[in-house]
Amino acid sequence: MNRTLRFVLPLTMLALLSFPQRAPAPIIYREGEGFSSGDLSDVEIKKNAEEQFKLAERYEADGDYKRAGASYRLVIRRFPRSDIAPEAQFKSGQMLERDGKLQRAFYEYQALVQKYPRSSEFEAALQAQYNIGKAYLDGKRVDIYGVPTLPSMAKAQEMFQKIVTNAPYSRVAPLAQYGIGQALEKSGSITATVNAYQQVVDRYPTSDVAPNAMYQIGYVYFQASRETGYDQTAAVRAQEAFDDFLLRYPNSEKVPQAQDNLKTLQGRKTENSYTIAQFYDKQKNYKAAYVYYNEVLEQQPDSPEATRAKQRMDQIRSKVGDAALQIGVKGTAAAQGADQRRLQAQADTARRPDFVGPPPPAPTPAPTTVPPASPNSDQPVPEQKPMRTSPSNATPAPVEPALPSQ
Repeated sequence: MNRTLRFVLPLTMLALLSFPQRAPAPIIYREGEGFSSGDLSDVEIKKNAEEQFKLAERYEADGDYKRAGASYRLVIRRFPRSDIAPEAQFKSGQMLERDGKLQRAFYEYQALVQKYPRSSEFEAALQAQYNIGKAYLDGKRVDIYGVPTLPSMAKAQEMFQKIVTNAPYSRVAPLAQYGIGQALEKSGSITATVNAYQQVVDRYPTSDVAPNAMYQIGYVYFQASRETGYDQTAAVRAQEAFDDFLLRYPNSEKVPQAQDNLKTLQGRKTENSYTIAQFYDKQKNYKAAYVYYNEVLEQQPDSPEATRAKQRMDQIRSKVGDAALQIGVKGTAAAQGADQRRLQAQADTARRPDFVGPPPPAPTPAPTTVPPASPNSDQPVPEQKPMRTSPSNATPAPVEPALPSQ
């Protein structure tokens, strides 16, 4: 056995020195992609970081982005403390991006942000991450095990969130936060979308995207208000958001759009009031119909609905009179009836056999009156004696016990 090793080991060392060394091809797990084969196995391994970096540049110049990226990654793995390691990390992301591997490229840039935060490529890496997230926001399909799937707003949101977390005060942070809102809006989550856009306004009020975020808050509610015909709550919130937008950003290019949306909201509100008025009118509830017709006049006095509402109001007034249309006339009687029902309920509760509490007040008996005798009658008028009433808490007189029989 020892004699065999004497011949095998020298031959092995001679083969390694005679042929160029190649990088291995390990199995690697990457976030969001699962397991895949690693770098190419036929990339030369150089003695130092500079030579490895130059080899990568030659591959890149030849358009061989796969081998160029593998060579840049060898610089990072073998010489992570070298001065060119941050640049190699950035170039690795670029090679993957050019090769269409956007998810892997994003995480290569993420590695640079985390490992080399003082690198000169830090801002460029953040910008590259934002561009990749924007590609997924615009419909780029997510690759799973190399197979493109459906576009994923969740992936775009995840990427934008990493940018905001990594560098909340960077130049691209407002854009990334706005991108989170856009991804959530496409997913259909109203509350989360509004919160994301509101964070843009609160955190980055002077950024270029703050006016757009403020407008989008109103637009999200505007869209929600007409999904089911007319959602009054969403319409009110949309109007408030557009009013705030016009007040805070009067010079925004979206001011005309906000003004048109407000007119649309007001018109739909008027149509809704007119529809309700017609409903009560058909039910012959003229008082309620009159109230909603009057709302139409107050909301849009120059609209066609207002003209028709005024005509119908005059007809109702002629038919039932002004007194029947006064607000609050029936309200007093209704309130009195409610009080009577409440008192009756209290009395009924107190009379229950399982009730614990003070007894209900006893009703006061009406006084008994004897009609006076007629002056022509011969019968004497009986003497009226005052009635004695014992207090309700008086103690009854004691009763003597019976004597035992002899």
